[in-house]
Amino acid sequence: MKKNLIIFVLLSACAVGPDYVEPDFFDEAEIQNSVGLNNVEEVSEKDVFSPYEFNDVDLNSLMDKVQEDSPSIQVAILKLKQARDALKITSKNSFPMFDVNDKYNFVNESDNMGMLLDSDYYQAGLDMSWEIDIFGGNRRKNEVSKAKFMSMLYNLKNVNVSLVSEVAMTYINFRNAQQQLKNAMENLQIQEEGYSIILDQYNVDLTDEITLSQSKYLVETTKMQIPELEHQVDRYLSTLSVLLGELPGSLNELLLADDENNLIQKPFEYDLNKLYNLPISIIRNRPDIKMIEQELIAQNAEIGVAISQLYPSFSLSGFLGFESTEWHNLFDKHSFTNSLIPGFTFPLFNWGQLRNNINIQKYLKEETLVNYKSSILKAVAEVRDAIIAIEKEYQINKSATKAYNNMALVSELNWKKYRLGLISYNNVLDSEQRRLSAQTDMVNSNANLYKYLITFYKSIGGRPTKIEHTTEKGEN
Repeated sequence: MKKNLIIFVLLSACAVGPDYVEPDFFDEAEIQNSVGLNNVEEVSEKDVFSPYEFNDVDLNSLMDKVQEDSPSIQVAILKLKQARDALKITSKNSFPMFDVNDKYNFVNESDNMGMLLDSDYYQAGLDMSWEIDIFGGNRRKNEVSKAKFMSMLYNLKNVNVSLVSEVAMTYINFRNAQQQLKNAMENLQIQEEGYSIILDQYNVDLTDEITLSQSKYLVETTKMQIPELEHQVDRYLSTLSVLLGELPGSLNELLLADDENNLIQKPFEYDLNKLYNLPISIIRNRPDIKMIEQELIAQNAEIGVAISQLYPSFSLSGFLGFESTEWHNLFDKHSFTNSLIPGFTFPLFNWGQLRNNINIQKYLKEETLVNYKSSILKAVAEVRDAIIAIEKEYQINKSATKAYNNMALVSELNWKKYRLGLISYNNVLDSEQRRLSAQTDMVNSNANLYKYLITFYKSIGGRPTKIEHTTEKGEN
């Protein structure tokens, strides 16, 4: 008896099917050589770059708000709750189940049935059922549910990082368009003042119609840019509102009022050595990568579930309670009854369906494995591209700033020379057009630095935020 019990316990402790083994795609040295991170052993949370380091009050407020109010966050949280409760269900599959049973049975048999036991009776008690998980099918199902729960947890984190990045990127685009619009309005004022001077000269025959038309051309060219820039400003504001789960236009009063401290007016300086001081493992720990890995774990367990269906299943069912043909003595001690029914099912012949299902689950695992490998390759490429983009844009920005400063000086001097009659208006027109082009390039480069840093933040999977800390506490 003792030996049989030991065998039963050992059987119950195992589960058919393969145990999960983490894939070893690319070692850390290979990834480091490809991506360019410094691969430090440890890094504190505050040392991982985040758009919060731009120190823009409005942007910080928007990023806080999107983590709480975004419909995408709310959907991700609901998916996580569904997966959590599904895990609670499957984790109890191997537990005995009890149901209260209270019924009255009445059968009016036909005269041709002959003598039968009295089938008119009352019953009250507990029904019990228990599927004995000897080959681990239920445990594999529990592994599936746990992995799906973890996948939804990482999905929530991934949605969070993506939304913070998208809000920050849209905000930079908004501020860029706003700054370009402001510059265009200021340039238009300068050009209209110049046109007014030339018009006065034309009226007293001090200049010709060609010069007047060239001046008017410059004014109208700048005017032409303004409606499109106004449209861009409104479009980015609407996008921000929708991301935050609000109606378009709801942010206009807040964000349009503050255009004097536009962060796009200057480039964001950041220590690139500090930026790259990250462990290579941060790539495998990106929430989207971890999410796919959990899908791989779930699919690996599905193979075990499919294999367990080839083996016999054992169950126990029973009843504990009272039965009587009379209601008034149903709970009398003489009405007490109990039953225990062991069950055994063995799949004998199923036309290969069970084995074909095992093959399907194996193919699905291989498919998920390929997706997992592809996601790592994509992540490495994204980090590498972001690093190169940041480094190159800093070089571009230095040249763009110098180019604008030089052309601003040339334009200012040419206006002075023109008023003194030392040069023709063609020189003024050429220098003014170059100045406007250089100004646009410089502002765009400033914006690009911010955007490439945001892209880098997203490529490394962000850093822990308040929503991640909350979910991890809930998980523990």
